[in-house]
Amino acid sequence: MKLTEEVINDIRNSADIVDVIGHYIPLVRKGKGYSALCPFHDDHDPSLSISQDKQIYKCFVCGNGGNVFTFVSNFKKISFPESVAEVAKIIGKPIDIDLAPKKVSRFQPYYDVLSAMIAYCSYLLTASRMGEDAMAYLEKRGLEKDVIEYFNIGLNPENNMIYEYLKNHNFSDENMIKAGVCRMLNNGMADVFYSRIIFPIHDRQGNPIAFTARDYKGVSDAKYINSADNIIYTKGDHLYNYHRAYEASRKAGYVIVCEGVMDVIAFYRAGKNNVVATLGTACTRNQIELLKSLNRKIVLSYDGDRAGQAANLKVGEMLLEEGFEVAVIDNQSELDPDEIINEYGKNALRDLESRQISFIDYAMNFCKKQYNLDNYDDRKKMTLRMSSLIEKLPDEYDRDNYYNELFEITKIRKRESQNSHEIRYNRKTADISFSIDGLTKAEYTIIAQMALSKKALDIYQRQLGCLLDENSQKLAMLIIDDYRKHGNCSLSLIYDECEDEQIRNLISDLALIETLPSEFDENALSGAIDKVKLEIRKRKMDDLKEKISKVSALDPDKANEYLREYEQLIKEFGGKNG
Repeated sequence: MKLTEEVINDIRNSADIVDVIGHYIPLVRKGKGYSALCPFHDDHDPSLSISQDKQIYKCFVCGNGGNVFTFVSNFKKISFPESVAEVAKIIGKPIDIDLAPKKVSRFQPYYDVLSAMIAYCSYLLTASRMGEDAMAYLEKRGLEKDVIEYFNIGLNPENNMIYEYLKNHNFSDENMIKAGVCRMLNNGMADVFYSRIIFPIHDRQGNPIAFTARDYKGVSDAKYINSADNIIYTKGDHLYNYHRAYEASRKAGYVIVCEGVMDVIAFYRAGKNNVVATLGTACTRNQIELLKSLNRKIVLSYDGDRAGQAANLKVGEMLLEEGFEVAVIDNQSELDPDEIINEYGKNALRDLESRQISFIDYAMNFCKKQYNLDNYDDRKKMTLRMSSLIEKLPDEYDRDNYYNELFEITKIRKRESQNSHEIRYNRKTADISFSIDGLTKAEYTIIAQMALSKKALDIYQRQLGCLLDENSQKLAMLIIDDYRKHGNCSLSLIYDECEDEQIRNLISDLALIETLPSEFDENALSGAIDKVKLEIRKRKMDDLKEKISKVSALDPDKANEYLREYEQLIKEFGGKNG
């Protein structure tokens, strides 16, 4: 399908910007619009505002703004035509359009190496006699063939078979080494993951980038080995299963974060695919940024052993600082999800997953086990530790209740510092707004009214006809032209068609000023027009004063002409001279 203006307009008019942006990030109702944490900068307080009436969004911190197509294009880093197709898919009107060939990534040769290896290893595991022992091992651990295929699990056998296979398919030694699947030894090239079951790791776009590999014969001291950091993989920059969990996490309203690949697979077997793994108990800032695009509610499910419990506490605190809503699966079994499902079945893991408690409740229970509550020093340490967590909660009511609960446990009241009352009771999310002077607000009101109503346009053209600010005047002309072409006005359409970045910024600013009327208001329009008229008159009179002063001694006749104009302006405006 050719991407015509009619197709673009149909998709734009059919889409609701709240639904489209809400498909990617969580939104919160705020006044007449919606707000969200901006995905285009490191945002901790919601600074992205969305106008459902105007179908425009704007971040007043980083300046990113536009309409549905702009958001999708910026969020997914895709072209305008691709964003139109993406929006069409979201609203249930999928279109098949001719797109220019995508630019090939410079990392594509390494993705190709890993893709070929995954396909061959999958074949060896599931369709060859060589994979029978490995398949038996996986089946004993409860992994059926459909699960194995879903997660692209494979077998890297002995005798450097992967290297030989890749070499025979014209992959270079250099690319195999850079991709991290083979290495050069004294006696030649060798497989990295030989005699192991491999679990591919993908980036957020679904490109294969690394492996974690399991010893299934019990002959190695290391149960798992992982890809070393290389040209396409840095461990702390990725989450296992991210590309599969994206849609499921959006629909579920939360994402489960666990430790390893087998935990993710266990949850999948129990019917949960909104699950990712940090591949260890550490969670990095880059992984947290990935979590932001999945969901703002995180449910932690690190292993039930002591290290896993400590990880729940550490990672939970990091997430709380970043503004996430954090819960923890209350796993007191000292088993990991994979062990639970294999020993007690799918229902047991589903039941455990449903037992979620707030992060502060979890931290309180954890600390009670770590400190001797009969000892004042330990009670003091717990009070200070928990206070540092409670203070991060955004809700005043929650903070008060948890401080009361903490006092009941430790019998120590939180010491109020000089500024603590202000910190505890005045922590509000900053309203994103900007101040504008009276004249600017008047011109913005006129433009907003014109965009809302053809009647406002007629009044503007009859009573005023021009605006003083250059960009406001340009936008007014674009609105007039939009009515002429289409019989109505869409700021979202004008945004797409306009190439002037200053005008585009003005459109997104206008859409998010909540003090402007959201429906046609003739009184507001008339007041704004009068304000602009007065300013025009004032500027004309100031100009005439200056002209009179300059020419009075040189050309009395000209000075008198200017004076008559000046007096006429005073008469027209009721005898006031400003």
